[in-house]
Amino acid sequence: MEQNAMPHENLGNAASRDAEPSDAATIKALVQRFRVCWDVYPAEILTNNAIRKIGFDLELCGTPECGSEHVDPGCQHCLRVESALREIANSILPRVNPTCRFDVDSEGESLSYSPMRANRPDVVVHINIFHRHEWDQPTDECEERCLKEIEEVLTQHGACKRTWIDARAIP
Repeated sequence: MEQNAMPHENLGNAASRDAEPSDAATIKALVQRFRVCWDVYPAEILTNNAIRKIGFDLELCGTPECGSEHVDPGCQHCLRVESALREIANSILPRVNPTCRFDVDSEGESLSYSPMRANRPDVVVHINIFHRHEWDQPTDECEERCLKEIEEVLTQHGACKRTWIDARAIP
């Protein structure tokens, strides 16, 4: 018996993606301000008693500015970070790709703490990358290419893979 369910559909994403993307300088400033990092995990489903990789979950992580006091899930500082992460996510998605679907979603009013990022309070926004049609099909070169494009743009904007490295501190 096949056990798979359609991934969460974020209906607000299409309008956000169709909006004019922010300029590179704005995105770079947001990346620096909120010390944006990312990591990638496989999106998988259980089907016919086997695990099938069907896409990717790219996590964008950002933290409130240094000096922010009283950081709690859903506070004004975290809402600013979430808004910035969504703006970054929507600006880095490939605009022309008829075979992939991208869903941008957040974890709501929650914070994540990872030893990889010195247990800083992170707000997390997910970019899910799937086939546009037949979403439950195995990952192929299309999703791989889209992921690579997104990671390249994140790097160009100064975001760090896994952990924040302050570029100003590097000689």
